[in-house]
Amino acid sequence: MHPPVPPRGRRGPAAIAAACAALLAATAASLMLGSVHVGFSDLLAVLGPGGGASSGGDSVSAAARIVTLVRLPRTVTAIGVGSALGLAGLVMQTVFRNALAGPGVLGVTAGAGLGVAAVLLAGVGASIPGLTAVAAMVGAGLVLVLALTVNRIVGQPVFLLVLGLLFGYAASSITTLLMAAAPGEGLERYVVWSFGSFALPPGAAPWVILAAAGATTAALTVAAPRVDALLLGPQYAESIGIHARRLHGTLILLAGTLTGLVTAFTGPIVFLGVAVPHIARGVVRSSRHRILVPMTALTGASLALVADIAARLPGSDRVLPLNSVMALVGVPVVLAVILQAQPEATEELGL
Repeated sequence: MHPPVPPRGRRGPAAIAAACAALLAATAASLMLGSVHVGFSDLLAVLGPGGGASSGGDSVSAAARIVTLVRLPRTVTAIGVGSALGLAGLVMQTVFRNALAGPGVLGVTAGAGLGVAAVLLAGVGASIPGLTAVAAMVGAGLVLVLALTVNRIVGQPVFLLVLGLLFGYAASSITTLLMAAAPGEGLERYVVWSFGSFALPPGAAPWVILAAAGATTAALTVAAPRVDALLLGPQYAESIGIHARRLHGTLILLAGTLTGLVTAFTGPIVFLGVAVPHIARGVVRSSRHRILVPMTALTGASLALVADIAARLPGSDRVLPLNSVMALVGVPVVLAVILQAQPEATEELGL
């Protein structure tokens, strides 16, 4: 079961324009909605010249603090994370030619979780700023190196997929053992981290994730014809002069790096990477990456913002776990993919 390459459609430019408009609307809603509502006029005053600090009264000054110090970094993070995970999922689905592959399929997310568990459950993560993110990157990096080594030796994506799942299970098992022996305070911090959040700790730079997602979007769009060839199989790619194994390794490195970076900053964010490429593919009715890559990035950013707004429960002081909201969105999409593939498989078998 893998994404097909249908004939070139004409819905791409219009769909991308609509996705840009949807992202602008979701960004404005993310900056306005929360426990304290910021009016649209106040938002324009904050984002306009002067930032609303010198004029407009106390309401605009309060809105400026809320928007610039709290909601803008969170919104930028959500946009970057949604785009990055959507692109990572798209790359994994292309490499493995499997519609249900996602960013965590190589075990990178589980490796990052193991790194975080090692420092938080040991009681040192909270005392050293940035240590949690560094530990997550180290854990994700180790698993990614293992995956790339296997890909270099074997060169079979299906075999790598199985080993990636095994890497993930092993990392999750070690994490569980650490949790069983951890003190209550460290265990609580790890559980909170596992919920996922776009609210970054003080000192973190949300623009890093956004820049990585933007650079990936540009690179994949330029390389779109070569990536399209992988959907027809490595033999076809080799027949037109593409080094399939090298391209597989590059794409795996790209997706794994994006996944590790996101997990290090925000914790494990579920379902975005699996669901977003299918939503984008359904809108543009094409698997051609020149259109699908920017559409996936825009769709992932908008979906992440919508999920974050829902998790905030606007008008309330309570905040829902982000991954719970993501699952409510992602599960129906994945289920729809499975059900849609069923009649196609039946038709191919002549039943």
